[in-house]
Parts: sequence; structure tokens; C-alpha cells
Amino acid sequence: MIILLLLLVFGELALYSASVQKVGEEIIVSDFYIKQLVWIIMGLAVFFTILYIPDVILDLLIVPYNILIFLMLILVLILPSIKGVHRWISLGSVHIQPSEFAKIGVIFLLAKVFSIKYIPTSKIVLFGFLIATLPALLVLIQPDLGSTLVFFAILFPMMYFAGVSFFTLFIIVTPLISILVGFNITYWIIFDIFLLLVLIFRKVSLLPAGAILVGNAFISLVTPFMWWSMHDYQRNRILAFINPKFDVLGSGYQIIQSKIAVGSGGIFGKGFLQGTQKNLNFLPEQQTDFIFSVIGEELGFVGCFILMLLFGALIWRIVIILRKIRIDRQRLIIVGILAYFIFQIVVNIGMNIGIIPVVGIPLPFVSYGGSSLLLNLASMGLIFKYARERSFV
Repeated sequence: MIILLLLLVFGELALYSASVQKVGEEIIVSDFYIKQLVWIIMGLAVFFTILYIPDVILDLLIVPYNILIFLMLILVLILPSIKGVHRWISLGSVHIQPSEFAKIGVIFLLAKVFSIKYIPTSKIVLFGFLIATLPALLVLIQPDLGSTLVFFAILFPMMYFAGVSFFTLFIIVTPLISILVGFNITYWIIFDIFLLLVLIFRKVSLLPAGAILVGNAFISLVTPFMWWSMHDYQRNRILAFINPKFDVLGSGYQIIQSKIAVGSGGIFGKGFLQGTQKNLNFLPEQQTDFIFSVIGEELGFVGCFILMLLFGALIWRIVIILRKIRIDRQRLIIVGILAYFIFQIVVNIGMNIGIIPVVGIPLPFVSYGGSSLLLNLASMGLIFKYARERSFV
């Protein structure tokens, strides 16, 4: 609980800094940190509510909840766009993002299905992809590539803990690897040889082994066509990640400015509220996706290290709780939440320092966003709930 509260305080201070712009004697203050404080209070209310709701009631709500969120994901595509995308349902001054609430719904539904006694591996894989892909496709249409990837980052660890072997998961992700190597014939040949050796080592029969090799070869061949079917901004983001100078004032601008901010902070930073990149408004979306850059510029390596230490401590404590839980469904839910946290932390920090393409993923407990914060605190409420109740099982 101490770690969680420290993260919330750290995030609120970072948001306050991101909300303040000092240009000479002029100070411009936005209200992001005030709104976030309201969301924190609401989130803690949700946290304690979940802590005391009987598990049987939560189980009964899984299907209706997922149906409601699915309808909201369809509704958001029909409503007028906000900032050029269809991600939010506007309720006056409040914007609800259904894709955030869909993540916890998918975790619950996957855990419910995967915890069925004697369920075969084939059905785990089939049902798992059906449950994760349907909302992921609706989110991709919005478009929101970052949240789309989160669903699959949740799915694979949960399948592994449900009994799907590492080899099976590797075969499932080989099409993705084939896409990555499809642009270079040398890498393509090396990967196909490696895949062939793995299949031989695992003594896979001729027919399925041939289907796997042919299928991956076909995917590599059509990769160029898939590339040109992507949105322009998606292609530009990938190209800008490989070479930020590709589009200095466009797709590469975010990465370049973020790296300048983090790098210029040095060891101890420029001081709280003193970030020049932030104050001159060079950092795009500094209150959400690029909040880590604000921290890096003003608090330096020390501030970033403290934040990452808090995240590491939180993950470590969740893992300890996970090892003590004996009910399969609860273990799977915690695995899904843990995968969600780790993926978003790694991707957000990675894109802020330029080692991962910009995909628009918030930093848990730190970035501004009511829907994201409610999901994070609800997830922590579930983990606390299961840790609290395990002594009664």
C-alpha cells in the first residue's frame, strides 16, 4: 500500500510540473493535476469497494460487464471524433475511454475460461484469441495501436500460466517474427533455418511442420503488401523510430524532443518546474504519453531511478502475492494484471528514451487520464482483495 501511495504522489507531482509552464516572468497553469487528484480520490473509492465485494458477485458480473464494454467500443466508433480519433465517449467535460475498461474485462473473461477444469490446450488457444481479438480489432479501428497491443501482451502470459507450453506460444508468434524478417531476405532465410531446426528438435511430424514453414514463408512474402496497407502515421512512426531524422517536424519530432528532454536532465535534473523543453512546450502530450520525459528533464537520472525502483518494488510485491494464491482463476487474473503493468511500463519508458516506437501508451499511476487511473486502482484492488482473502481458502 505504501508503494502504491508513493507512486500516486510521485505521479501527482510530475503532473503538477507538466501543468505549469514558466516563460520568463509569465506562468501558465493548466488544471491537469487538479483533475487527476479528483480521479485519484474516485479511484481509491473503487479500490476499497472492490476490496469488500464478494468474489461470487464479481464472477456473476464478468459476462454482463464485457457485453457492456463491447457495446461501448462499438458506440465510440459511431460518435463524433475527438482530436481526430474515436477513442472517448464524451460526458460533458469528462471523457470516458472504453478501451481501458476493456482490458480488465478481457483479463476476467480469460481467467474464467482458462480456469475450467480439464480444458485442452487447443481450446485455451482458440477461446483466448477469440476473447482478446474481438475488442482488439474494435480498438485498432479507433485507431489505437498501443491499446491493441496490450490485449495480446495480456493474453500470452495468461495462456502460459493456463498450461500452454512455451513451444506452442513460440509457434503462435512465429508469424509476427516472419513479418519482421520479411523486409530482409538474409534474415528471412536465417529465421526459416532456425525454425526448421526447432521443429526437427521437437520431433514435429511432417505435415504440421510443413504447414508451419509454408505459412511463415507466405507471411514473409506478403509483408511488403501489409506494410503499404498501414496508415501513413503508423508507417512514419516506425520509420521515425529507426531514423528520427526521417521526419524531424512530423513523426520524428516526438522522439527527438523526448530524448533531448531526458538527456538534458543529466544526473540530478534541472530542478522541479525548471525543465526548458517542458516550459517552452516542445514536449508533445507531456502530461500523458511523455510524462517520463518531464521527470527525466527536471529530476534527472536520480528521479527516473527512484520511479523505476518504485515500479520494480510494486511488481516484486505482486509476484510474491501471486506465488501465495492457490485458486486458479485468481492466479490468472493477477498474471493478466501483472502483464498489463509490465508491458505499459516498459513500452512507455522505452518510447520516451527512443528504444521503442511511439504507440501512445500511458505510464501507470503517473500519466494523466481518468479511465487509465481507475483501471489501475481497480486492478490493485483485486490484487489486495485476493491477498487478503487467501487465508480463508
